Amino acid sequence: MATARSLELQALARRLADGLPRGIEEALLTGSASRGVADEDSDFELLLIGVTLPPVAEVAAGLDVFDVDELPERDGWWIGGMVEGVPYELIAWTRARTETRLDGILSAAVVDQRIRTAEAIVHGLPLRTAGAIAAWQERLRVYPDALATAIVLDAIGDWTEQTPRGIRGLLRPGGRLELTRRLVDDLDNVLRVVFALNRAWEPGRKRLADFVAPLAVTPDRLVERIDEALLGVDILAARALVRDTLALAPDLPRVVQARELTASILAELA
Repeated sequence: MATARSLELQALARRLADGLPRGIEEALLTGSASRGVADEDSDFELLLIGVTLPPVAEVAAGLDVFDVDELPERDGWWIGGMVEGVPYELIAWTRARTETRLDGILSAAVVDQRIRTAEAIVHGLPLRTAGAIAAWQERLRVYPDALATAIVLDAIGDWTEQTPRGIRGLLRPGGRLELTRRLVDDLDNVLRVVFALNRAWEPGRKRLADFVAPLAVTPDRLVERIDEALLGVDILAARALVRDTLALAPDLPRVVQARELTASILAELA
């Protein structure tokens, strides 16, 4: 059941969508409001699609706009601001850009953070549509096995190269900034692998407990261990989580290599 805040934001987003120019053919509410889990601190985001996009000034008319970012060749734009006291983000893409992104995801050519477009569309709430949203959601109904493999191999790249000596270098005085960056990268890649193994479209990094709860294949206490490693800036705790995540992955040669290097790091630095 959707929270009261989600229903408020859905109604507000619908009013905004109703006032958009006709060139916007598809309007999709994404994020926590579309999933029904928004709280009092939540804003809302709309993904807007058109064959050709209307000028930003036409869309922004009457809105309180804080910032605008336009992509080259009018391929898309982003507007951030406030409406009725609530922060909003409007992300507009051409239909061609959207189709290209989905083609890349489903063919396993796109494996980086752009893959989160799929989760946004699958769980989005259509506020205006000419039929494309339902077609995109149907295309994304099945998560390709080849995509899961490609994401796992991409995510474990650093884990096939790092050595105990390299990790020791991060622990020297003055290395805390780089240590923290490496820690965050490790934990982010753990999540990439876990969602791929579950054939679940990868979400953003907010509300992780809600996204992880339905997954069948995860390391024990995944979200709690992520928090613990971050709070303690504990690279070894993060690498222990890497070890347990790799144990769930298929026995591909690079996965086996990453397991061996991770085991050596934990053995020498524990």
